[in-house]
Formats: sequence, C-alpha cells, structure tokens
Amino acid sequence: MARVLHSYARRRMDVCGFTVDASCIAEGTDTYCGLPLIPFGRVRDVFDPAEHQMIVAVGFLDMNELRERKSEEARRKGYALARYVHESSCLHDDVVIGENCIILDHVSIHPGSSIGHGTFISGNVNIGHDCLIGPYNWINAGVSIAGGCRVGPGGFFGVNASVGQGAALGARNFIAANTLVTRPTRDDEVYLSAPGQLFRLSSKAFLKFSRMQP
Repeated sequence: MARVLHSYARRRMDVCGFTVDASCIAEGTDTYCGLPLIPFGRVRDVFDPAEHQMIVAVGFLDMNELRERKSEEARRKGYALARYVHESSCLHDDVVIGENCIILDHVSIHPGSSIGHGTFISGNVNIGHDCLIGPYNWINAGVSIAGGCRVGPGGFFGVNASVGQGAALGARNFIAANTLVTRPTRDDEVYLSAPGQLFRLSSKAFLKFSRMQP
C-alpha cells in the first residue's frame, strides 16, 4: 500500500521516507523505494513531528483496525496526519474529507457528502450526494455508492460493489466484489455475490453460438 501511494504522491508531495514496525524490516535494510526506511519506534528521531506530517498507508487488515491503531500511535507521537487526493478526482460542493484519507484517481464525490478520516478510496469510484462515509473504510476500484447512504466505520467494499439509494450500512461490513446492497445492514455482516460460472463452450464457439460474431 505504501508503494502504491508513493507512486501517486511523489508527483505532488515531498515524500521524505517510510516507517514501519522494526519487526517488519529485513536485517540490513534501511531504504524503501530509494528513501530512508525508519523503524516506527524511533521515527521521531529522524523525522521531527514539528516539521513532517504522516500518512498511514496500511491496508484493510483486521477490518481496518490495524490502520486505525497505527493512526492513533502516530498522533500520540505528535504527528499531524495528512491526506492525499489525486488531482483527477472531482470533489463537488460542500464535500468534507477527513484527515489521513487517501483518494486515488478519477473519483467523483457528489455535493454534501462527507468522508470519514482514515478512509481509502481507490480509482474510478462514485459516491453520490449527501452520503456519510464513516471513518476507516476501504473502498476498492469501481465501487458505486448512491446518494443519501450512511456507511458505518471500518467497512470493506470489493471491486465494483454497489450500494443502493439511501441505504444505511452498519459498522465493519464486508461487501464483496460485484455485490449490490440495497437494504439496511447490521454491524459485522458479510455480503457475497455468486462468482462467474464456467460455460461449457470455448470462447470462440460461444461467440458464434451467441451470434455475437458471424
């Protein structure tokens, strides 16, 4: 996740280095992507919180709880948490983006919506008007959330998942890829759609059979 964010952010931000728990650093390794790699326990010794901000680029492990814990640890160390919004994204009127949010390319967030702190939004996502997205959600590419939705904290949305107009979702929901949710959900629920089925014909035979190709 840090490598992905760095590939975006380095074009507009002055990225000084990386930090991770010492247990995650291989012996003899002190750089990552050509920049200093500092154990989290002594990051203040190298990057003064008075002069540097931090983005916690951690994935959705433990339903986003690891990212939340590390964000709180960074705050206790004195760091302000920055946000990253790609320049191709379209944020309409009265949109609020929390701290430590990461919003990648070609995202559209419609008027009156609010994105809770620590939320990750991948590319080509559409969030409708007057949505309230709670903190520490993970929203993958191609997700569409219709207007007026309420999304609890800590959720996961797989690629191309969708939420219908005005739905209210509980905390820590796992919405799998290509899944449509149209009704209210409770906390800690999982929603799955059936995977694609293997058809008996080859692809070339199927095109002829379906009259898609002469």
